[in-house]
Amino acid sequence: MAFERGKTIVNRLYKQMETREHRLWYVFLEITRRCNLSCLHCGSDCRMQPDSPLLTTDSWLKIIRYCREHFGDGLAFIITGGEPLVHPDLEEIGAAISALGMRWGLVTNGYALDEKRLLKLLAAGLSSITISLDGPAESHNRLRNKHDAFQRSTASIALSSASGIKFHDVVTCVHPGNMHQLDETAEILIRLGATNWRLFRIFPSGRAARNPELLLTHGQTWQMLDWIAGKRPHYAGLGLNLGASCEGYVPLATDRTIRDNPFFCRAGINIASILCNGTITGCSNNHHSFHEGNILRDNLATLWEKGFGRFRDRQWVQHTDCGGCEHLKDCRGGSIHLWEYGSARPKFCYMEEIHPS
Repeated sequence: MAFERGKTIVNRLYKQMETREHRLWYVFLEITRRCNLSCLHCGSDCRMQPDSPLLTTDSWLKIIRYCREHFGDGLAFIITGGEPLVHPDLEEIGAAISALGMRWGLVTNGYALDEKRLLKLLAAGLSSITISLDGPAESHNRLRNKHDAFQRSTASIALSSASGIKFHDVVTCVHPGNMHQLDETAEILIRLGATNWRLFRIFPSGRAARNPELLLTHGQTWQMLDWIAGKRPHYAGLGLNLGASCEGYVPLATDRTIRDNPFFCRAGINIASILCNGTITGCSNNHHSFHEGNILRDNLATLWEKGFGRFRDRQWVQHTDCGGCEHLKDCRGGSIHLWEYGSARPKFCYMEEIHPS
């Protein structure tokens, strides 16, 4: 018990130090809000024709050069959407990052990824890729709302697994309809050569807020975590590193059984995001109440140093329903993307069941 308490204190001090230093490690670039799918759970409510102006490719290239100048070449970029593969200048943006000595990765649904496109991406310096697979064919196609989404996604996973790319992983959005298919999904991934697999629970944002049947209950969420803890050693032995997503605080003793690294919401601490309209925030999934500014009018380096107070100083959480929680010192309110600033409670908590107000 004393040993576990010591580890908890060390982890708490580590997070305090990281927050105090707030070195920027990753910038997420949401280069488009367009998408080639119409997923039932989409948190961004993406569509093929965006309803707001998007930053131009020239703007993205200027942003990349600016980041290199102010934050150094240790910075890495993660390109997201929407679906980044529908952006006509994705390779040009990626190549610009590589030319400045920085790394970049891609988060994609995999639908438009074929061998020819992957070779272009690799030539532009792609160093990591994350692809979605949400279960066997029927389940994946239903959630992604496309009859051939499973075929396209599995083909892209096989391609990336065989490509020699430095890091590739697969993410699965877990909901009540596919929880019983996790072992079957794991077997598919092993056959495809996948080596890293993360499980996410769908949170109530965008279309998912209008699809409550896609949301795990508190009890079902813990069934998922228990399944991960029980299956991790088995699948590790088969070459598949299984883990829970970065979302959600659980006590450290439990956390070590479900993730490679303990929970730490690094949004606004080591991670910044620039959305397709120029909005600056921590995580690209944050509610608009956590937006910090806009790249078209604000200096990112100044904002990073002097802004992001709500991300780093979580004193505001003490004035919510979480204020009296025994886990507050370590949880600090959990993941920012589960909050609307000024609300009394997060949209979900791993430690206590939250009922809608």
